[in-house]
Amino acid sequence: MNDLERGLRQVFDEDARHVPTPTSAPDGLRRSVRRRQAVFGGVVGLSAIAIVAGIVAGASMLIPTQDMRQPIGEGPKTTGSLNGITITYPQTWRLIDPDTAGLNGSSMMAEEPIPRVVLALAPSEAPETFGCPGATDGAAAPLLMTIQEEPLALDGPSTRPWPAELQPMNVDTSEARCYPDWEFLRAGWTASGRTFEARVGIAPSASQEERDAVFAAFASMTFDPSGSGNTSVVLAHGTAGGEDWQLFASRAKGGFSIEIVGESTGTGMGGLDDASTDLQASDAIFGSGSQAERVVFGVVPEAVVRVEASTAGGSIVSADVLDLPSEITRHLNAFVLVVDPSGPVQLTGYDASGQAVATGSAGGSADAPSPAVATLEDGHHFGYVRSIDVDTGTIDFDLAYFLSGKEADQAYQEATGDTGHVPNDHFVVNDNPLLRTLTLAPDARLRLLDRNHCCETFFDGDLSLFAQAIEQQTDVTDGDLVYRGQSQWWVTVENGVVTQIEEQYSP
Repeated sequence: MNDLERGLRQVFDEDARHVPTPTSAPDGLRRSVRRRQAVFGGVVGLSAIAIVAGIVAGASMLIPTQDMRQPIGEGPKTTGSLNGITITYPQTWRLIDPDTAGLNGSSMMAEEPIPRVVLALAPSEAPETFGCPGATDGAAAPLLMTIQEEPLALDGPSTRPWPAELQPMNVDTSEARCYPDWEFLRAGWTASGRTFEARVGIAPSASQEERDAVFAAFASMTFDPSGSGNTSVVLAHGTAGGEDWQLFASRAKGGFSIEIVGESTGTGMGGLDDASTDLQASDAIFGSGSQAERVVFGVVPEAVVRVEASTAGGSIVSADVLDLPSEITRHLNAFVLVVDPSGPVQLTGYDASGQAVATGSAGGSADAPSPAVATLEDGHHFGYVRSIDVDTGTIDFDLAYFLSGKEADQAYQEATGDTGHVPNDHFVVNDNPLLRTLTLAPDARLRLLDRNHCCETFFDGDLSLFAQAIEQQTDVTDGDLVYRGQSQWWVTVENGVVTQIEEQYSP
């Protein structure tokens, strides 16, 4: 997850989930060079408003501003196309290309094309007030629409065809303060083999003409097919233990992977062998106590059409397999079942004639430690600090990989199609969106770059100021010292706790 994406998540995090990864997550999953800004609940959405603010301000050569306020919804229309979407909108509005503006990160960040913000539409108003109109006295943009492309939905509400209907959307207290009395709407759909989510924010000052114009622009969209095959799909969704979950399958540098993500936890398997004839399974327990339920998921050879699970409690649950697109894997299919939390679970795969052709097992005791507070092995780890709780002494850490040399060149070439040497001699791979909650040692040291004597001089920082910078996703100053909220970090883990956080210099 890149720095800009963190800004999106901080401002509009209603649907974002802090989902820690178990320490046993295999390397194939962890290093799968894929990008989901978040994997659950349509995560970026209208949160793009806050980032578009800064981008619009910094990309004035792309989006000219106008000082006058006019009936923006009236007058001539124009038609534009971005990232395979064609849309008709008022001529005085601005169609913002998120890639050109840097909304989806730089080419150095190993970002895959999905999910990402692919289109933003806004009137040409004072861009510096887009981020938080409630905190300024200036004139604010009356509305903004963002479109994000998601992993292809094979299941769930986003499989609905276009045209889609915008529905009311609730926001939490922090967003309500920034957007007082704003109306928010969202929609999800699949068209031309691509899945999208739209979010619209409308200020109370917006005129009826402006409201009509944004709804008309939304309804005018048409979609071209994707120029490349799908590398990530939503296979299934459901509820277990009172939590909603989604099952994803992905194909990336690390091979084929499958994972389940819920509101409080997530786990998966990576580096799976396409030619395997085995039943490969994992599980996750959602909820607790008497409400706990186990979700068993995995992959089976293509001959299997049904999977049956026998639990330690004596119950038997079966389900048909889920077809996987050939772009993801040619010889495997997937399955998912919700079963009794007692374990282990014995699994049998049956072919079309009813013969058992594959077996496996998954699960342990429902009282096993929850992955909600995951750790890292002792050593130095690169990534992003997403949040800090000074009172409890914990951080949420997004593990990534800082590559150099031939490995960086290879990852850069695979991600961009460029055959040349990686810029700046390094490449960052952020392989999955799951967060690890790590415990800070009581005497944990925070080392930040002294920008006044850049770039090998450090100063010992204050955790409270650091937490403020991370939360606000901005720079916080203490005299001539700067705490950067959008930076990269190395954490040192000793005996299971973080003893040092050190800032990584980026040109």
